[in-house]
Amino acid sequence: MAERLNAGGEFQAVMELLSAEASVLFAALLGALLVSAARDRLITDTAKRLTLSKKILLVFVTVGVGHLFEPLISSIAPLLTPGMSAFVAAVVVIPISLKVMVWLDSLDPRELIQRWRRRG
Repeated sequence: MAERLNAGGEFQAVMELLSAEASVLFAALLGALLVSAARDRLITDTAKRLTLSKKILLVFVTVGVGHLFEPLISSIAPLLTPGMSAFVAAVVVIPISLKVMVWLDSLDPRELIQRWRRRG
């Protein structure tokens, strides 16, 4: 009898974990769709818009980032549910990452080294 109760408890724990994981993935997906839709609205030049395959890739990457960064956001803002943390992570991390990538592309390493030498 004790084995049955223990197995039921383990099953319940697994189901709770899967339910929490599903809400995290769903919230990350919502954040990804928001990022994708907002990006299209902000870019008026049709030549710079993403193709469908790149939009789908952006959604997958954003869902992944939302899922991976959810524990960090949960630790920073403990009042948020895991789903809300995943949504915030998806909406915040990707735009910041894209800005950093653009900044790195425009960075001239020689100019940066010269600035460091002038200050030193």
